[in-house]
Parts: sequence; C-alpha cells; structure tokens
Amino acid sequence: MAAALGAGLAACTSPEQKRQANLYQDKTTCGDFGARQGTPEYTECMLTQQNRRDHEKLNALERQRLSIQMSKDSMEMTRKVQCDRDAKKDKEAGLRPRRCD
Repeated sequence: MAAALGAGLAACTSPEQKRQANLYQDKTTCGDFGARQGTPEYTECMLTQQNRRDHEKLNALERQRLSIQMSKDSMEMTRKVQCDRDAKKDKEAGLRPRRCD
C-alpha cells in the first residue's frame, strides 16, 4: 500500500522535485555505503546510482514497448481468426470466401 501511495504522489511531483528526491536518495545510499562526499568513491557511487536509475527507465520503456507490441499482435491474431471464421461461413453459404491476408 505504501508503494502505491508513493507512486501516486510521485505522479504529482515536478521534474525538479523528482530530481531533488533522486539526489537525496543517492546521497543517502552512497553515505550508507560509507562513501564520503568529495571522495572518488563517492563520485563513483553517485554515477553508479544514476546509471542504475537510467537502466531502470530504459527497462521500463522496453517493457512498455513489448506490452504494446503484444497487444498489437493479439489484436491482429483476433482479426485473422474472425476473418477466417467469416470466410468459412461464406464458403459454407456458397459465397465467394473473403481473403484473410
């Protein structure tokens, strides 16, 4: 429930607020790993966190693309099945069956 509430609230934030929240989260994560601000380890940690977030966004976009493609494929398959049924009915009725390409 907390995740759903957080997701709902995240939708109401501005890009700057989201950036600030991400920065705060990254600073906290890197601090929890023991990296002190200003050190090369801290910089590397911050870059790693940004890369992780970027990959998460890319993965979400790819999942969305795949979902859309699967929906399109499903709609096309449904159309083809219906057309084949209609063509069979046409043939049984002595009509010229339609083409279902």
